[in-house]
Amino acid sequence: MKKEVGIRAQKRDLRDFTRLVLAFFMCLVALSLYQNISLFASGVLDDVLNKSLLISIIHHLGFTSLLAIFLVFPYKILENISAESGFKSTTLILFLTLILEGLLTRYYTDQYEILGAGFAERINAMGWAHFLSYAPLFAFGIVVLMYLSYRGTARFYVFINRMYPFTIVLFTLFLATLISGKNPVNENKTEHLVYHQLKELLDFNKYEGEEEYPLLKDFEPPRKLAAYFDFKKEAPNFVFIVMDGIGSDFVGEDARYRAFMPFLNDLATNSLYWSNNLSNTGEAIPSISTLFGSLPFGEEGFTNLENLPESYTLFDLLNENGYQTSFYFGGNVSLDNLGKFLYEENVGLISGRKTFGSQYTPQKADAAGISLGYPDGELFRKWLDDYSSTDSPRLDIFLTQSTKAPFLIPSADRYEQGVEDIIDQGLVDQKDRRLIQKNKEVFGSVLYSDHAVNDFMEKYRRKAEFYNTIFIITGSHNLSELPQRDYLDRYRVPLIIYSPLLKAPVKNSSLVAHTDILPEMAGLLNTGFGMKVPAKVSWLGDGLIHKGIFKEDKVIPLFRHRGNLQEYIVGGHCLSGNTIYKIGADLSLFQPDKFQNEDGMEESFREFKAINRYVTFNDKLLPGPENSSIAETTKEEKSDLVWINSVFNSEDFDNAYRTARELAINGDKERALLLCDYILKKVPGHADTEILKGRIYAWNKQYRQAANLLERTVKKYPVYADAYSALLDVYFWSDTNHKALDLKDQMRKHKVSSEELDQKIRRAEEKMRKDQTLFNSENLGYLNFEEDGYE
Repeated sequence: MKKEVGIRAQKRDLRDFTRLVLAFFMCLVALSLYQNISLFASGVLDDVLNKSLLISIIHHLGFTSLLAIFLVFPYKILENISAESGFKSTTLILFLTLILEGLLTRYYTDQYEILGAGFAERINAMGWAHFLSYAPLFAFGIVVLMYLSYRGTARFYVFINRMYPFTIVLFTLFLATLISGKNPVNENKTEHLVYHQLKELLDFNKYEGEEEYPLLKDFEPPRKLAAYFDFKKEAPNFVFIVMDGIGSDFVGEDARYRAFMPFLNDLATNSLYWSNNLSNTGEAIPSISTLFGSLPFGEEGFTNLENLPESYTLFDLLNENGYQTSFYFGGNVSLDNLGKFLYEENVGLISGRKTFGSQYTPQKADAAGISLGYPDGELFRKWLDDYSSTDSPRLDIFLTQSTKAPFLIPSADRYEQGVEDIIDQGLVDQKDRRLIQKNKEVFGSVLYSDHAVNDFMEKYRRKAEFYNTIFIITGSHNLSELPQRDYLDRYRVPLIIYSPLLKAPVKNSSLVAHTDILPEMAGLLNTGFGMKVPAKVSWLGDGLIHKGIFKEDKVIPLFRHRGNLQEYIVGGHCLSGNTIYKIGADLSLFQPDKFQNEDGMEESFREFKAINRYVTFNDKLLPGPENSSIAETTKEEKSDLVWINSVFNSEDFDNAYRTARELAINGDKERALLLCDYILKKVPGHADTEILKGRIYAWNKQYRQAANLLERTVKKYPVYADAYSALLDVYFWSDTNHKALDLKDQMRKHKVSSEELDQKIRRAEEKMRKDQTLFNSENLGYLNFEEDGYE
């Protein structure tokens, strides 16, 4: 007996700790099995042993490794102080963690949602007694399972003893799990809860104001801009050209490189021109939401928010007043969820790179074999080819990309020679020559883009609509590939408003930003045409016209790039990082000798960042019953999402489409439609998924729904052969083959052809001929009966 007591009093070594950790991991695996069995029994999952279970085991391994890293050092210290104290403490911590994981897993299988931020509020609503009711059962099961698992690891002593250095092994395992995507169904529930609770606890910049909608304000429409125009009776058309990377270095009387944009500089002298305009963002796509919505940024850019808050944008205003709207971009509209934003704003036509046919030449591929899409000349040509006159006013938006790295423009040699000519003619400063020659591809792309806009304007001028159109041309941000003099230089962009309706050109030196354009356009339409505007708005801007350069109380937040809301302007001062600068008349920055309101400006910036996060993540831009995000998700919708997460665990929506297609082919059309709807919610422009959804409707003999969906798809992607193929099948199966003739004309217009499509057209025409022959035969027989005296 004495010898046995002595053995028990010995210090536990690293092998015992490792056995505990392995037992803990085995219990986590058992909880994942329990979760999948429960979800399978309730009809949410299709099977228990699936890919999602494997991913959850991987994540449990990562969590186990992370927890072991934190516990191994206290374990050793406590064992050195008192034998078995480290072992017992570690056992207790792991045991309590498993009970918590079990309770959280039970909550998930019952409510189909994972607990994170707002944990206490959720449990209070449910009742703590109900939440803890399974604790005794889990405690008993975990004690038994941990004991058996711990005993079972005894045979691995030799192997475990060789796992040295143990902490490095654990850390490596943890890092390996970080590359695997997470969904609630396969995520460690305790890790999720702790992470979000800590994030909430350590957020020292929370919004603590009393206003539920802190950006909401009364809107008094600006009246001054309308006075510059001699309007017709009809509402004007609008054309926006947003040029990627074109800053004030290229346009303006004092522009450093103005020689490379001769057309735009000439246009500016015949327009309303703002010499002190800023983009609110340092990137192209985030500029779209500030330009057309005067919207805040969130942490990763407004369009990258998981759920877009209710807002009121220029698209809303013009849609309500009968405008036809379009957005043209030669690149991928799915970047930064731009397409999702435009779809939710009900833009009538969204044209991205998928809509360009074989008659358009894409930009050359870069060294990695990747092409950005289509250059500016092809972008404008696509719009001109698509153009058809309408009775309603129109809004057409272009986002260019030729002035973007890697600057692979058509006829590059020609434009780079143009750069050399400008240098030889002495049109640039001597000090800039070397820089320009080293970056000829950059300046060549600027020349090309200026030429493309010039060509577009000349061709638009030939249309009747030109004489009732307002053109707004601006840059998304200043080129970062060229040297910048200070922090503000990245945001300095031209703003040109040109129109045949203008009474006279005017240069305005007011400091304004992209967020001011929407309020000014709303005021213009309200003043000139009586269009109704909201009484209250949550716009960041207030208008484009004020006296002097600086408006004392004007606030301009600047979003440098994703996750970096870095600069902040109030009046004539700019806060960048921890330094406050005075803004000069040419928008240069310099440090003032003293600034009395330094603390106030820093506090204002902190408050704005808190509000920016609060309103975007909590859907607190606009109140009202139409705010879709307020509606509570039903339990059925949550269970559907659990199933989706079990079969799709990444951001690769092409892979999700393949899964949906496989489900449909195997006969599970209901699940396939569910996954299709999820894909289209996340990526509204996923053409293959739209086509698959249309096919499923047709297979279910829902021909009207199939035709409506596929006709919209063909309109959005007029060069996508598979959409025509699916629609021709629907017309054939629903015996509406006469519509195939219209489709044939559309295919010819967009130069879409294949042997498969030709066969389906011939099939439709043959069926129509047979139907016509049968009709004539029956009709002739009917007439013969009459002639013979039969009734």
